[in-house]
Amino acid sequence: MKKLLALALAFAMSLSLAACGGTPASTPASEPAAPASGSSATEEKEPVNLRFYNYALSETAKADWWEETIANFEAEYDWITVEPISVDYNSMVTTLTNDLASGLTADMIYGEISWVPALADAGFIDKPENVLSPDFYAGYYPDVLSAYQYNDGIYGVPHYMTNWLIFVNKDLIEAAGLSMDNFPTTEADLKTWIETLADYYKGTDVSTIFGMTTSEVAATGMALNGLYTAFGGTLFNDDGTLADLNEATNKTALTETLDFCKYLIGNGYTQENLKLKDYRAAFGAGNVCMYIDQSWGYAQIGEVDPNAANFTVTAPLPTQMGTNGKGLSLISAHSFLFGAGLEDSHKEAIDLFIQYCTSNEVMEEYLNTIGLAFPAHENMADVKISPILEGAAKGANNTVYQSMPAALSSVQTELATAALNYCVNGMSLEDTIADYITQAEYYMNQ
Repeated sequence: MKKLLALALAFAMSLSLAACGGTPASTPASEPAAPASGSSATEEKEPVNLRFYNYALSETAKADWWEETIANFEAEYDWITVEPISVDYNSMVTTLTNDLASGLTADMIYGEISWVPALADAGFIDKPENVLSPDFYAGYYPDVLSAYQYNDGIYGVPHYMTNWLIFVNKDLIEAAGLSMDNFPTTEADLKTWIETLADYYKGTDVSTIFGMTTSEVAATGMALNGLYTAFGGTLFNDDGTLADLNEATNKTALTETLDFCKYLIGNGYTQENLKLKDYRAAFGAGNVCMYIDQSWGYAQIGEVDPNAANFTVTAPLPTQMGTNGKGLSLISAHSFLFGAGLEDSHKEAIDLFIQYCTSNEVMEEYLNTIGLAFPAHENMADVKISPILEGAAKGANNTVYQSMPAALSSVQTELATAALNYCVNGMSLEDTIADYITQAEYYMNQ
């Protein structure tokens, strides 16, 4: 994780220099990535049309940015047409699979790491080393790129990355007499904060003290796996098999994860069965003190209140969670996946497009105002990151690798079912864990 640590330190330096308009003297400005060999926009080229499946086009703030970026790219490379195909996040894999089965093509897919197993097993995506130019491909940070390891290789590249973090409404925190300078570093202290805030905002319009998603969707499964990891648990072995969840450390972590969710729901500190997008909207409206999310959740927060940057700050998960947890975070990344069986002309066009979308010039405004995140490629090493992420940067190097089995999405989503069974439906802890193991093993054995 050395590069992520270096990134966090560089980020802290850039914040201190930003006020006086400077940049670190030891950090030279990055030059735009060189186009692939023979790809000059002035050459006579055969037209290429790239079908680009992109769930972000269904989200207003991101859609506007993508439309402008695609238009600017096409103006520079007038022989390439990028055909954006908007598909809702939760429908992407199903829609893509059905489209390909019907004879349509997909050159690029924009989405999540967790989609890799299903698409790679189906033969729908190729390894990026077969698509991108070697020099550019070598610029991805290895710690982030390793998250795309599946079976025989890497299947995808990050656009940018984040650790799981806590969004905090600093105005609500300060009004209750708390200070971000003393943000909790242990689970016990976090609960003290939660209870202090609950007492202060009792009977007000503040609906959520500490939000944790538990709805039965894939994104919730990722979030709960992230929380379980912070409590010291391991869901998958390095070889992609299901970890022994009855082993002492894992069982303790799973128990403490479920108990923490029950603590939140049972005391009314969080809402049951809400999606991340629901918390984002409520946070933007000023009705949430804190909640767990990925950094780019700010895009939807900002849609609700354009001035949300004035009250939004972030913090890492506490470094002491439960009995064994060190607050470790799984890496999340919005990702580029590439279609299988592409012609050379399409590979060349894709390489140009990905390099264009992975540059300081194109990405700095996006990473500051729309999809807040940290760079995952050396071409963006000089991007000034939003001050909102200053707190979360402290945890950018506190991450851990997780292998990806084919059943990743299902096994993670079953965590949401387990949380609801225990926290809402009255199932005992022992039965909840036993049922979860049964369901996880079922999906792993498919």
